Amino acid sequence: MFSLKLLTKNAKRFQHTFAFKKWSDLSLKQQQTFVKGFVDNYKKQYPGSKTNVSLQGLSIDMENHQDAPAVFGIFYNDVWDLCKKSKQNLYSKDVNALQRNDIKLTGRYGHESFYDLLVEE
Repeated sequence: MFSLKLLTKNAKRFQHTFAFKKWSDLSLKQQQTFVKGFVDNYKKQYPGSKTNVSLQGLSIDMENHQDAPAVFGIFYNDVWDLCKKSKQNLYSKDVNALQRNDIKLTGRYGHESFYDLLVEE
């Protein structure tokens, strides 16, 4: 069961086509799910970062307010862009192509675990 879930995530990452929604196309529930996943993943990837407190504070009570903080839309679209570029460069022969999980080139959201938070079309 676990291996099937892992294979599904890996298959989703490396599909030939890019079938993920943009932030503006997500439902409120999908946006809130992304926010929760993003906050948890960021904390996992960067446990010592002071940004964790800020992200947690932004996400508090979003269900009660029937909202998703707009700043996470910026993060989602950044991850979406990086995933798209990574996928396009995956088989590129360009020496300057983005390398997966290279934080110097892609920034903090370039880690593949952030790509798994994207919502499929």
